Amino acid sequence: MVHSIDLALRVARLEAERAITRLISDLGQAFDSGPSASALRGLFTQDAIFKIDHYDTLHGADGIADGVAGNAENGFRWTLHYLVSPRIDLSEDGASADVSFLLWEPATAASGRAYWIGGNYVARAVAAEDRWRFAHLRLNAELISHYPEGWHGKPDALDRA
Repeated sequence: MVHSIDLALRVARLEAERAITRLISDLGQAFDSGPSASALRGLFTQDAIFKIDHYDTLHGADGIADGVAGNAENGFRWTLHYLVSPRIDLSEDGASADVSFLLWEPATAASGRAYWIGGNYVARAVAAEDRWRFAHLRLNAELISHYPEGWHGKPDALDRA
């Protein structure tokens, strides 16, 4: 019987890790879809904090969603987030987790200038009734570099050397 309990606990922990990985993926998609305030709102607890390097701190699910979506007007109007190498350390009770993952991001500022952005996120995720959510998220930007050449459209054909 102990083996069954251990197996059930192990499965629950694997499911939690999978759900947190999905939370990270959903974050990138919400950032890159406008960004979408409605998509972002459901990813955070009502008392969440999002610290954006030394640039800003947003509070609560609504404040984070509206703040990030509003940034498209004067910050970045287009982004493509690559959120990779997640590390998920579940608490003993499986109700929360310390999470970290890397960021690589091409972006276009409201000014039209192209940028490369790189860094990492450190987060605290908590289990809610319907899904995992971020209670705390911090972006540590290690690189924000202007790309003077700017982005180009896709070529009509690929080079064949």
